[in-house]
Amino acid sequence: MNKLLVKIIGIASFLFLNSCKSLVNKQTKMERSAAAPFIENFDSQSSFDFLWQDDSSQSPSSYVIEGESLKITTSVGSQDRVKAHTRRKDFGVGSYIWRIYIPQFEKNARCSIGAFLYHSGKPAYEVDFEIGFGKSALRETLNAEVDQAVVFCTSQSKPFTSEEFKVKMEAWSIFRMELNNVGGKYLVKWFINDQLVKTLQTEVKTAVKFSVYTSLENLSFMGSKWPTREHYALFDSFKYEQ
Repeated sequence: MNKLLVKIIGIASFLFLNSCKSLVNKQTKMERSAAAPFIENFDSQSSFDFLWQDDSSQSPSSYVIEGESLKITTSVGSQDRVKAHTRRKDFGVGSYIWRIYIPQFEKNARCSIGAFLYHSGKPAYEVDFEIGFGKSALRETLNAEVDQAVVFCTSQSKPFTSEEFKVKMEAWSIFRMELNNVGGKYLVKWFINDQLVKTLQTEVKTAVKFSVYTSLENLSFMGSKWPTREHYALFDSFKYEQ
């Protein structure tokens, strides 16, 4: 075998081994990142700006760290959709916990607090908590008291389902979502104040990863009129762990 051929084989072997090493390192890094816990106490504006990104839809970015909470507001008579999501987009199997203050919503107002997971690829996927006053017919069906808000626990696709529950207004509550791997697809569980309220086996593969959202949006499905006063929501903490 001549020296040139030996040299070519040596270079090719070197490049191949380094390519394999690079792929292994990249995969290990991705797995390490995906497994890493994420804790946000909403007590530092600079930390929030570093870890979160605005996603308000043609709306003002009306949120701020105030009194060790994330305060989000929407304005009178508007269709504001104020949202922020984690810059991390690799969340998958694990437990997601939001601690949220639910204010007294204006009666029949189209305003909703959101705590949800969203995958922005094609197709998009979303699983969420949406919390608001709720339309009159639904409140009657749920026998909601005057001091209770309606909680929608929803999977937006594969399959689409939505079930509604109740939670106290003018109080802090814990909203937890668990994503489990069953046969390579997500099994989702929704908890309100540690009570399991819904379980759903989805067709969404666990290869699909999510960003985490906090939001306050004036949405038509939640009520029968646009708000006639400013609304707000407080997020005290968010935690993710496997």
